[in-house]
Amino acid sequence: MFLSYATMPMFAFTILLSFFFLNSPIKSMEFGTLFEKCPDCLADSCHKDKHRPCMTMSTGWFLCYTCEIDLGDDQYYTFEECKTGCTNTNRTCACDGMCVVCVRKSVLENGGYLEPCNLPTTPEITCK
Repeated sequence: MFLSYATMPMFAFTILLSFFFLNSPIKSMEFGTLFEKCPDCLADSCHKDKHRPCMTMSTGWFLCYTCEIDLGDDQYYTFEECKTGCTNTNRTCACDGMCVVCVRKSVLENGGYLEPCNLPTTPEITCK
């Protein structure tokens, strides 16, 4: 008897999850690591090998993040970098989280949506 009461809400929940997943084809892939101490951030491969800055967060911790290629969409750190690298006329630059994505225009026109823009405008880089 209990199983029959749980079946309908679970079915509805599954349908909603499928709708949200299928309706959001754009997802930036920023990978970040938080460090408690500046030297730890500077020693990490994010900063050492990929030359990303160690940004001081409001919590006093340090963040180093990278924008990786996701689903074939190139990602950049600024709109200027994206405009230089995103030259295909069927694509446009769009902010998605902490990265700028070179995405197909048709995806945006057909209801795809992006995460709220959270580009670090003036990162406080006191960790050097």
